[in-house]
Amino acid sequence: MDTRDLIDEMTAYYDRRVPWHDEYMSFRSDAEMEILLGPIISLFEQNIRGKEVMEIACGTGNWTQVLAKRARLVVATDVNSSAIAAAKRKPLASGNVVFEVADAYSLESMNRVFDVVFAADWWSHVPRSALPKFLGGVHCLLRAGGQAIFLDMMMKEGFAQEKAYFDDEGNRVSIRALPDGGRFHVIKNFPTEGELREALSPFADDIFYYEHDGLRRWLLTGTHK
Repeated sequence: MDTRDLIDEMTAYYDRRVPWHDEYMSFRSDAEMEILLGPIISLFEQNIRGKEVMEIACGTGNWTQVLAKRARLVVATDVNSSAIAAAKRKPLASGNVVFEVADAYSLESMNRVFDVVFAADWWSHVPRSALPKFLGGVHCLLRAGGQAIFLDMMMKEGFAQEKAYFDDEGNRVSIRALPDGGRFHVIKNFPTEGELREALSPFADDIFYYEHDGLRRWLLTGTHK
């Protein structure tokens, strides 16, 4: 399966997964999410407070709520309209969120700029060969001095138990099933700190990296060059 086919299959997977997505992510409420992920949120919340934020791959809007409490404006995007419809049903703290259907691999077509570009649990799904184009699109969306904020998952027991293989470009591809019987090939990479810094360095200065071992999550930020 080539890179484009994998991207299309992941898009289809997350479209089909919407009814079960929050259950899979153990999301019960915004309040519980704020408490559980507070140690990560506290590291970047000052970077988004009062800012215009573009969120990539918002999914069903769990992180959108976190952003909306702090940002002046959030433009939350996802390639799947089904995910956006689910996100719109969640209670938001204020009316400062705009939802748009957008392809994360064509960000330059948005023709606007933001103070911050934010993506949670997305980097791990980007094929290695597509990272430069994706990060170039992020670069195009940021004002001078703007910040890119990425956070994602580290390897943990549940992922280690998945049936998975590595493709020709080194992507870890897991085989996932949904309750409706669908089976999909989904890229779920676990990059090292060095790999993350190397990928972001052509586009950003002042790169900051942090791992929270208890939450099994990493955070990466950089300032637009």
